[in-house]
Amino acid sequence: MRPRFVLSVVISATAILLVVSCNSGDLPGKKQSESEQVQASPDAPVASSKVAEELPEAAVSPLTVEQRLEDFDYMWKIIEENYPFLEVNKRLNGEDWLANKEEYRNKIAAVKTDDEFLGEMTFVLSRLNNGHTNFISKDEYPWYLNTYVQAGFGYEPWINVFQQPNVLARYNQKPLNEQTSSDEISKNNNMVEEEGVRKETSGNVEKVIIEPDQIAYLGMRSFGGHLMEMDSAEIRDFFKQVKDFKTLILDIRGNGGGSSDYWRIHIVPQLINKPITYNTYSLYRGDKYADAFMQSRRLTEGLQPIANIKDEELPKIPPEATTMFKNYNKNVDIVTPYHSVGFKGEIYLLLDSAVYSSAEGFAAFAKGTGFATVVGGRTGGDGLGTDPLLAALPNSGYVFRFSLQMGLNSDGSCNEEVKTVPDIEVDPDTSKPLLDQPAVQKVLQLAKSH
Repeated sequence: MRPRFVLSVVISATAILLVVSCNSGDLPGKKQSESEQVQASPDAPVASSKVAEELPEAAVSPLTVEQRLEDFDYMWKIIEENYPFLEVNKRLNGEDWLANKEEYRNKIAAVKTDDEFLGEMTFVLSRLNNGHTNFISKDEYPWYLNTYVQAGFGYEPWINVFQQPNVLARYNQKPLNEQTSSDEISKNNNMVEEEGVRKETSGNVEKVIIEPDQIAYLGMRSFGGHLMEMDSAEIRDFFKQVKDFKTLILDIRGNGGGSSDYWRIHIVPQLINKPITYNTYSLYRGDKYADAFMQSRRLTEGLQPIANIKDEELPKIPPEATTMFKNYNKNVDIVTPYHSVGFKGEIYLLLDSAVYSSAEGFAAFAKGTGFATVVGGRTGGDGLGTDPLLAALPNSGYVFRFSLQMGLNSDGSCNEEVKTVPDIEVDPDTSKPLLDQPAVQKVLQLAKSH
């Protein structure tokens, strides 16, 4: 449930929240994760679901040619009937994914080992060119599972995919109810204590007073949910310190996302002095596979037939919206002030192409509502929606995820396609010292001109 102080009035959908949404490169064991990294409870309830009924137990190794092809066909059907960005991929990347089925299938038939099979399947999904669509590795499995368990109510279908017998066998995992060792449960949880003392700061936040009483800078490298508790006090103290400044720079360059609550609770409500309303739209293909996930996240409440979207007067809606999609939600979000510090100066938000997922959601919000002047480079997109869906291949047990809905900005444009274009486009390079970076220099020029 969203905290009371961030009022979210959503017509037919729950509030937009990407709890687990890594883009490629922001994965466990690599650079800073954008996902929730939390401790799973072995006693957490796992409700029954119809997500993957009657799938056979895994033939872990080696798979036959027939089993590999069955898995390929299963994945293909799910993507073909559920994935929202097939036409976007054509326009952005010149990739007609569906047209390549036989080529991809022949390559699957030719592989000799299970590892080669996974590599080829990974390549096939990569041609969709979407950071939320990929296979989950063995190292990542406990990290994702911990997140969904901690998220609790509403994520049973995601948990159940991970708990299928064929998946457990493939990933060499025990069922949740057999995990008794705290090391097993939280081995991928990076929120640890060092020598019994919890770190006072996460290191995620960078604070700079560029010019006393005039210009302040706050950088956030991740919106990871596991960082929120630690970062919130640091951010609030800084906002109180600079509340009378004329200019505040918020920098999310390189931020791959995490949880939308990071900015919806700990940034925007403290900097606004009156409610802000923002409309977005979520379009769904309507295949039955998604039903359990959507019902669990209450996304089916108030779904409207796609034909009704013509009444919304969306001038930039993609041409496939009324032909490929069956229904949609209109999301009316109202973010209200909470413990506002009374900031009345100018806010600038710095962006680059690495801004993705829930960080992209913040960029789209800032641009669409005028919360901040957006400076830098075009973002990475796909920031409007909920968590990617999971599916397990019936024979191999490999798990893949994929984007569920097409998120539309308030003008109807597809967020994954157009992303967020800055109000002021300038080189977003971060390799130089802060004050020498072109985007920061541009903001300083603007600040001095006001």
